[in-house]
Amino acid sequence: MYNITAVELNGMISKTLIPNIVVLAIYVVLGTCGNVLVLSVYSFQMKGQSDERYFISILAAFDLIATIYCGIYMIIQCLNQVTFTHNILCKTTQFFVGLTTFIPILLLLIIAVQRYLKVCLPLKPAMSLHVKRTALILTIVISFLCALPLAFVYGSVPFHSDTYGITGTRCGKEKEGHRLARAVYAIVIGFLAVAIVTTLIVLYSLIGFTIFRQLKMNKRKSSRVEFRNSMTKTYEDGTSETENSGVTQNNITSDLDSKISNSSKEQRLENNHQTTLSELVGSKRRQKNNRRITHKLTIMFFVITLVFLFSYLPKVMLLLVEGLNIDFWEKVSNTERPGFMFIYDMFIINNIVNPFIYAFMDIKFREEATVFLNRVFQCKF
Repeated sequence: MYNITAVELNGMISKTLIPNIVVLAIYVVLGTCGNVLVLSVYSFQMKGQSDERYFISILAAFDLIATIYCGIYMIIQCLNQVTFTHNILCKTTQFFVGLTTFIPILLLLIIAVQRYLKVCLPLKPAMSLHVKRTALILTIVISFLCALPLAFVYGSVPFHSDTYGITGTRCGKEKEGHRLARAVYAIVIGFLAVAIVTTLIVLYSLIGFTIFRQLKMNKRKSSRVEFRNSMTKTYEDGTSETENSGVTQNNITSDLDSKISNSSKEQRLENNHQTTLSELVGSKRRQKNNRRITHKLTIMFFVITLVFLFSYLPKVMLLLVEGLNIDFWEKVSNTERPGFMFIYDMFIINNIVNPFIYAFMDIKFREEATVFLNRVFQCKF
C-alpha cells in the first residue's frame, strides 16, 4: 500500500499527461492564429464577402472561441485529474464546453443545406440574408438548449484509486441521482448526432452526384462544340476553294460595285453580330466561372465536414464506453490515460483545421491572405 496524498497522486498523473498538455497548447496556438487570420482577412481584405462565403467568418469566430476555451479547459483538466473540487465551476465549464462545441457543428449543417440549394437547386432562390440570420439565431438557441442539461449531468465526483488506496475528486459525469434524466438526455443527444451525421452524408452525396453530372454534361458540350467548329471550318475551306476556282474577271468587276454599295450595311451588321457574340461569350464565361467557384467551395466545405466527422467519431466512441462503464477513468492506468485523453481531446482539431483548409483549397482567400500578411509585416518593419 502506497502512503501518498491525493495531491501527490494528482502530480504523478499530471506528469504522465505532459505530452497531452503540449499538444493542447499547440492546438490553442494554431487555432488562435489561424482563425484570427481568417477573421482579419475577411474584415479588412475581403470586406464585400459574397453569398458563397457568408458563413466562413462566422464559423471562424465560433471556432476561435471553442479553440481557446476548450483548449485551456482541457489543460486545466490535465492538471487537476483528482483535485477538481469546485462543483459549480465544473458544471459551468462543462455547459460552455457543450455550447461552444454544438454551435460549430450546427453551423456545418446550415452550410451543407446552403451548398445543396446552391448546387442542386440553382434555379430556386438562394438563402436570403434574413434566412441566414434566422438560422444563425436558431443555431445558438438549439445549442444552448442542448448544452444546458450538461450542468446536471456533470459535477465534481469522487475518484477512488485502488492502486494507491486514496480518494480524490474530478470533474466528470455524476454517478448518482437523475439517472432517468441522464438516460433521456443521452438518447436525445444520440438521436440528434445520428440525425446530423445522416443529413450531412445525404446532402453531400446529392451534391456530389449533381457536380459529377454537371461536369459530365460540360465535357459532352465542349466535345460537341469542338466537333462543330472543326466541321464548319472544313465546310468554309471547301466552299472558298470552289468559289475561287469559278471566279472570272467580269464577275469580279460586276460584284465590286454591289460590294461597295452594301459595305456600310454589312459593316453595321457585322459589328452588331460581334457585339452580341461577345456578350454571349462573356455571359457564358461568367456563368462557367461562378459554377467553378461554387464547385470548389462546395468541395472545400465537404472536406471541412469530413474533418469534423473524423475528429468527433473517436470521442463519441469513448463517451459510449464511458457511459457503459461508470468507473472507466478510475480503472485506466497511468500509461493508458494519455492515449485516452488524446482521443478525448481530438474534437478540438475540428476548430483549428479550417483556416488551413481555406489556405489550401480557396485560391482567393490564399491570395488575399498573402496581401494582408505582406501589409502587416511591412507596417511593422
